[in-house]
Amino acid sequence: MKVAYQGEPGAYSDEAVSAIFEGADAVGFPTFRLTFEALTMGAVEVAVLPVENSSAGVVQEVSDLLWELPGLRVVREHVHPVRHCLLGWPGPVERALSHPQALAQCDAYLHARQIRSVAFHDTAGAARAVAEQRQPGTAAIASKAAAARYGLYVLAESIQDDSENRTRFIVVEPGEPARPAESGEGHKCSLAFVAAHRPGSLAQALDCFARRGINLTRLDSRPMKGRPFEYRFYLDFAVNGNAKEAEAALNDLEEASAEIRLFGTYPSA
Repeated sequence: MKVAYQGEPGAYSDEAVSAIFEGADAVGFPTFRLTFEALTMGAVEVAVLPVENSSAGVVQEVSDLLWELPGLRVVREHVHPVRHCLLGWPGPVERALSHPQALAQCDAYLHARQIRSVAFHDTAGAARAVAEQRQPGTAAIASKAAAARYGLYVLAESIQDDSENRTRFIVVEPGEPARPAESGEGHKCSLAFVAAHRPGSLAQALDCFARRGINLTRLDSRPMKGRPFEYRFYLDFAVNGNAKEAEAALNDLEEASAEIRLFGTYPSA
């Protein structure tokens, strides 16, 4: 099985692929868009993508691409512990390279030591760049596995601001998204919608779930391209064996929304 992820070998997404699909052929891509394109063009069978971190929040581009590219479905999720390390060469560290999400997750550590954050496309890629360039004062924030892969010293371990730091990954494949009616115990559903353009429309949309006792596990908004100061809402809700009520809530939301896209119903991690 070929499994796509964003990043280079040794990235946390690479680790997540190994945890979910043992023995799979993991294929890294430089950007999320290229990762999605590989999936939609059939170059890989599935993709493992981060959607949110417990301290840095939502991975916005992944959410946007799920809306933008139809014909895909979420079939599984995986919560992966993230233990950031400062990697480099012995001596004072003046700047740290890493993915913006990783830098945000280590902000307090870096600020306290006056280490400047430098955004890089990937954590493992940052480690590779530090190993290749050997620039004094430059380190990377990545995993201990990346240090071993690229021959770097682990200058500090577990530097993330939150000791319980975790990233939630989803498994995406081509196909028609499953609805709550098709689910079983311990499932959740993911979707995005645009509220109708009338007063109280968002409250009405959320009430579809509240009046049926359906628990929301995620709700966030994203601005819409070409429509200034209008927003799309991303929502996850727990099914938990209550498939009939969850399906009814989704039906109500479909009627109440101006636009909606179901991403899938799948086992909760």
